[in-house]
Amino acid sequence: MKEHPFEWISAYIDEELDPAERQRMDLHLAQCESCFDLVTELRDMKNEVAMHYERIEAPEGMEVRILQAVEAVERKPSTLTKAGSLSIPLIGLTVLVALSFFYGSILVKLITVAVKFMVTAAYVVSHVASSIPAVWVTALAIAIGISLLSGFSLRRILRSTTQ
Repeated sequence: MKEHPFEWISAYIDEELDPAERQRMDLHLAQCESCFDLVTELRDMKNEVAMHYERIEAPEGMEVRILQAVEAVERKPSTLTKAGSLSIPLIGLTVLVALSFFYGSILVKLITVAVKFMVTAAYVVSHVASSIPAVWVTALAIAIGISLLSGFSLRRILRSTTQ
């Protein structure tokens, strides 16, 4: 393996790798001291945690007491269920209708102005970019760079998950 198989280490420690992957991992660990040290450290940590959890014992009958306490709690219907599940959407719809009735003409004018502003801004930006070659060349270079970078990144991600 050319790269360190960090995504396999946990599965290796938990003995969840298939035989071919386990063999590749064993070969890599025989050649790579840093990965071998990491696996050893993680195994020791796993064993230590398991040892501490084995010492802890729940009091006798604890599970039964918890289940009885859960059953004993009286279920109270929520406020939403009491008032009906349709009341909140109906209140919201009423508020929207009232606002559109009282302020409808203002909202229509605001939306119209916003759309005109966006169209004008798009027109200005396109003309500035086309009249200054350095701007559109730079924008094109940045777009190509982002596309290449994301392609390589995606390729690396897909390669690491398939190995």
